[in-house]
Amino acid sequence: MKINTSNGSLNVGKYITLFKGMKRHDLLSQSKKEIWKDWITRDDQIISYKANLKNENNPRETLIVIVFFEKNDGPIKFWDFGPEKNIEEIQSKPEGKYTKLMRKWFFENFQLTLPQSGSWGEVDAFYDPHNLTTSIICHYRY
Repeated sequence: MKINTSNGSLNVGKYITLFKGMKRHDLLSQSKKEIWKDWITRDDQIISYKANLKNENNPRETLIVIVFFEKNDGPIKFWDFGPEKNIEEIQSKPEGKYTKLMRKWFFENFQLTLPQSGSWGEVDAFYDPHNLTTSIICHYRY
């Protein structure tokens, strides 16, 4: 697994490379295996895909990658990434114990301290108060 901080691309496993400006066909043509599953549909268009795969650094751990696109075959908007058993606990504020734990997990897997940003966008740990989960999210700037 690698992240390139100069352009914001993410390589996960043998089959997944996410990058600013990628389109759906780029994502779906990366692998001969059917690793991507439709995730979210809006106005009869699939805008999000999900993949589950093994962590190269810890084969007992399953990773979840979720990718969101603009409608009408627009570019990638953001990706959400983390362990399947991500932290599902209540955190009283956006910056807290679980975002710190997710940053630690990211450092152990990528040897990079979060947040990271550039002209391409920003990647950091994020707590979702609606789903009570914490993951790594990259938002691309356009």
